[in-house]
Amino acid sequence: MVYLREIIKQNKAKLIQYKNIEMVAYFYVSSPDELSINEFELSPEEEIALKGYKNESVENDKIVSIVSKAPIKGMSATSNIYKFSGLYLAAKEELKSVFNEKYLQGDLKQKYFLFKIEPAFKTQLLKDIVAFKSESIAILIKQILGSKDIQEAELDKALQNISKSEIDVQTQILLEDLEMVLLQTKYVNKTTEEVVRDVLNNFSNAIQKIIKDRRKEHPKYIIGDEYDVQDVVYVVLKSIFPNLRDEDPIPKVGAKSTKIDLILREEKILIEVKMIKEKDSNETRFIEQLKVDFESYHECKWLSKLFCFVYDPYKRQETCRILKDLNGDRKKVNTALMLS
Repeated sequence: MVYLREIIKQNKAKLIQYKNIEMVAYFYVSSPDELSINEFELSPEEEIALKGYKNESVENDKIVSIVSKAPIKGMSATSNIYKFSGLYLAAKEELKSVFNEKYLQGDLKQKYFLFKIEPAFKTQLLKDIVAFKSESIAILIKQILGSKDIQEAELDKALQNISKSEIDVQTQILLEDLEMVLLQTKYVNKTTEEVVRDVLNNFSNAIQKIIKDRRKEHPKYIIGDEYDVQDVVYVVLKSIFPNLRDEDPIPKVGAKSTKIDLILREEKILIEVKMIKEKDSNETRFIEQLKVDFESYHECKWLSKLFCFVYDPYKRQETCRILKDLNGDRKKVNTALMLS
């Protein structure tokens, strides 16, 4: 999974530098309490929109007067969706038809934002997604709204596409909602494989707490090699699976002997841990190492699922691509295993 937490954190740091009406809308959706704490640099009409976001009383005639003004150089009170949304919140009945029209005119990203302002749009949004089903934004919204048919690879590709462009307030809101959905871990009815996958998928995000964001006067943990990664993964998984063991040797293949990093024998799962270091310039060597190791893994007659976890703190996209090529079934004589 793309480093979603870091993307959100970095872009939020950029966005909150501004004190405009866009940030008013962002705080209204993500953390309404911030509206009373922060000061904003707004025009007189935007100040009225702020009152709408803060659920403060505004004279309806004043709202209607603003919206009814003739456009100046093609710009009207409805041109800025963030200002208009605040005005709508202050006078819903008076602006309902205009607000509905703005929803119909918007692209899918704006439709999602307006749904966050007016949840009654949810039914229409679900219908609109169908027309944009192959777009990255549509895939993320479907995941947020509870779709069960989104594949992990499809979601990851959609996130990569969106993270390549400049992230605005609307996209930031969408990504934060997505993270919230993905972090709603539900262990009820989850298989062991699903739990292990969740832990490994979130490792790169979770590890930031101890390598970057520790409390003052507490030293940061150093993740220098794959053994450090293996130890952290061991601690997390051991708390969930008490039967977890580490570094079990497996039978030799020729003159070569391989040690299993982490093993859940009863669940027939093996976990191999690697790490990309700063000096590593050729990630393909990991592929060659793993291909050699695969021959040894077949000697584990009980093994049915192999997780190959590669921690890449430098976020090299090429690493993700070449490692995904290894996914799938592996068979040899009468033994078989599934690689993830």
